[in-house]
Amino acid sequence: MLCEASHNVAKTSSTRNLAYSLAEMGQRVLAVDFDPQTNLTISFGIAPATVKESTASLMMKMLMDEVLPDKDSYILNIGRVDLIPSKKALTVAEVNMLIERQDDCLDKLLSPLRCDYDYILVDTGPSLGSLTINAFTAADGIMIPFDAELFALVGLKELTDTISKIKQNLNPKVEITGIFFTKCSKRTTLYREISEQVHAAFGHLHIFESRIPATVKVGTANSKGLSVMELDAKNEAAAAYMNLAKEVLANA
Repeated sequence: MLCEASHNVAKTSSTRNLAYSLAEMGQRVLAVDFDPQTNLTISFGIAPATVKESTASLMMKMLMDEVLPDKDSYILNIGRVDLIPSKKALTVAEVNMLIERQDDCLDKLLSPLRCDYDYILVDTGPSLGSLTINAFTAADGIMIPFDAELFALVGLKELTDTISKIKQNLNPKVEITGIFFTKCSKRTTLYREISEQVHAAFGHLHIFESRIPATVKVGTANSKGLSVMELDAKNEAAAAYMNLAKEVLANA
């Protein structure tokens, strides 16, 4: 699962491109859009309005104790990657989760699917609300994309503290898989200073060596419903995401 420590850290782009990279390496991958903004769904070239079943409808069915449809009706195959799409109506499910204090709906949905995949990547929203708590409760590991910007360290500390509380109270198996840097401008003084601070403050956690560079190619690929590797395999971001996938496999 990927969860952001601050806003606009290329979280969805990283989910999209890591899913593609892992699949290219022969892994069975399911991507789950658990964000009502539906950006991951769109990045796969799927218009949310055309989707019949989504994380929104599935969560509502679970909250209403209704029987879920066959998985073939809500898992879409996009090339080598499978996808459970989202709709904006997921915000309604989030409110109901909060009211009914249901923290394990996503876990119940994904548990029967675990045997079908090597990796299930969940793209979470930008806030630490009921949806994110559900995602943390379902997760084995959490990858944290981090943008080396001023004040981002505060968000990283708050996020790791929240994960610790989830581990203590809801999901004892969850671990932080690691932190990886996104939107990197390695030549800037700020990047070097923040990078040093992250290693000093969070050196007890795994910090991936791969650095995702800042490039417009990633956004262009998203808008075309492609991974950056499919758009331009020679782009530096394409190589960085493939290297990140290799690190994920090596540390599995």
